[in-house]
Amino acid sequence: MIKNLIKVNLTIGFRSYVYPMYILIGVAYGLMLMAFPERYHSIVVPIFLLFEPGLVGFMFVGTEIFAEKKDGTIGALAVTPIEWRDYIIAKLIPLSLLSIVGGIAIMAIGTRSLSGLPYVVVGVFLCSIVYTLLGIGISAKYYSLDDYFIPLLGVLIVSLLPFAHYHGYLTHPIWKVLYLIPSYPALYFFKAPFVEISKTTLAISGLALIVWSGIGYYFAKSRFYKYAVEGLR
Repeated sequence: MIKNLIKVNLTIGFRSYVYPMYILIGVAYGLMLMAFPERYHSIVVPIFLLFEPGLVGFMFVGTEIFAEKKDGTIGALAVTPIEWRDYIIAKLIPLSLLSIVGGIAIMAIGTRSLSGLPYVVVGVFLCSIVYTLLGIGISAKYYSLDDYFIPLLGVLIVSLLPFAHYHGYLTHPIWKVLYLIPSYPALYFFKAPFVEISKTTLAISGLALIVWSGIGYYFAKSRFYKYAVEGLR
């Protein structure tokens, strides 16, 4: 079942140009980065890497779910013996793999180097999983991008705050709460190609993103079933 769902997602994603757009956004970010001198790469590249795997996927998975609600796909699946776990994973796999392609495009085009690429691939993959799951859970309650805009904007703002804290703009001790936001551990992976990050810090960051993935999966599964599946009955 899950293989068929992935195949359908890929077919629809490419026919609707959603997945090609995802890749083109990564290429566009890479071209934009070429305008920045190399000394700014350690600041700008991590921001673009967060936008590509995380927030673009967060938005795209929401639009996919809105479309499937409107055309009756979710309603049709609700009367089949589908495991909704498979549905979520089938959304997760293509977007996570596309995020890696986008991240590689940003590095290869924007920095004209693949130095430190393994860090980027791991960070992009884990970050994409977390934000795609959060996107599924949050978007399940809404029926259009207009309704989804405020949560989308809120996630965007909150996810960018760790960058301000990391670079010393939010210095009050209360801002240490930002370490709990998933974009913070992802930031260490995105910084690793440009500055020295200890293996211990990267290991803790990877573990944090894995924990966030578990939280995100539970959140996505429970919210999706409550609002997108039971909401249709």
